Amino acid sequence: MAGAGEEPPRGEIPEGVVEEIVVRLPSRSSLARAAAACSDFRVLISSPRFLRRHRARHRPDQGVLLGVFSCSAAGGGFHPAEPPYPAAAAACAVAEAADFSFAFLPDPEASQEDGAGRAHGWIIRDHRDGRFLLDRVSSGGAGNLFTDLVVCDPLSRRYVLLPTIPEELRAAVNRPLGVLGGRRWCEPFLSPVSAADNEAAEPSFTVIWMARCPRKVVAFAFSSRDGQWREVPSPECFVWSRHRSPFGCPVHAVWNRRFYAHGCFYWLDCLTHRWLVLDTRAMELTLAEIPSPAGFWEEHVAVVEGADGKVGVFAHDFYHPGGNASIYYYTIVHDGDGPPRWQLEKTVPLPWPASHSRPYRIRAAANGCLILQVAHGSPAFMSSHHSMDVELFKIDVKSFKLERICRTRCGVGDQCWPYLGFPPSLSLPTV
Repeated sequence: MAGAGEEPPRGEIPEGVVEEIVVRLPSRSSLARAAAACSDFRVLISSPRFLRRHRARHRPDQGVLLGVFSCSAAGGGFHPAEPPYPAAAAACAVAEAADFSFAFLPDPEASQEDGAGRAHGWIIRDHRDGRFLLDRVSSGGAGNLFTDLVVCDPLSRRYVLLPTIPEELRAAVNRPLGVLGGRRWCEPFLSPVSAADNEAAEPSFTVIWMARCPRKVVAFAFSSRDGQWREVPSPECFVWSRHRSPFGCPVHAVWNRRFYAHGCFYWLDCLTHRWLVLDTRAMELTLAEIPSPAGFWEEHVAVVEGADGKVGVFAHDFYHPGGNASIYYYTIVHDGDGPPRWQLEKTVPLPWPASHSRPYRIRAAANGCLILQVAHGSPAFMSSHHSMDVELFKIDVKSFKLERICRTRCGVGDQCWPYLGFPPSLSLPTV
């Protein structure tokens, strides 16, 4: 490219014109391909000023799947994608650049726990849009209910400690049920980046805090734009009781499995056919009754973002006659004034023989893709909570092809999140 004040040689595109062309590329995945074309493009595209301009111009981009992040009482970590997975090089770069030990987080004088194997007693509660949400037992006497919360970016090593929930909001919480095996009594999580967040000069985020009380869900929302907690309206009569049918899954199977699709979070109870829905645009909780096909348990179901704004559902049976295993893909359709229903769109055959001793299980879902864990030793649903060698695969709603991500060690009790992002050179600080 020509230097400042120089006329560009005949046939060379002026630098300003190049930027105007490149900034119109639809996603940062497109930018990554352009950056690989030449060193001048790479310098331009990796500039924070250019990346902020590109982010403000386009809709939120979660990036590509780079691997899976897991966490349990025994610890956890990032499992980067391996060759021949297309994003393996970017995943390796992220693994080397980020501090997934979270050692940069503040260390108080007296931490009340260190059971999760994380730095300073912090437990990972959620991951989204390059950010992690962690909590620890509050030093202010609120115990496992009103925990200390922090949002951080392990690539930039920045963090924001959230203010405590005000007393006038806390008063609504009454006898909540436990999560994470009783280690916590609340469920905090990150809301996806909105268009307004994407256009802001400084990165902003929203955190939802929830507790399941006997008769209702109590929920609060925090916005980093004004630093305030607010109450989220919720239905008075809650759907799940403390004890469920012995033929259904225990209540923690419902409460610990949260899915997101097209502006809403979902929790499914396959026994009662009821869904708890949090609309992040209206910031309101509602109940929906959507009868599901017989035979599905909560562990066998995952909600994903389908094409054309549809809510998609991946599911599999508990028992596979003849040992022929498949994953079914449904969309939720609305027929006029009738109730919503599941409509079968695709049956994806799986290559592993399975009956009662199936070797695979659904681990996570995000951005239109399903993560499957495959253990070639003990059946997945019979394995202990100790770590074991597994392979991780993905199926997305565009191709429905089974694609291997990596081989690693995971525990059955691990919480898992698909890690979506970009190479460090294309990543802006998220907090």
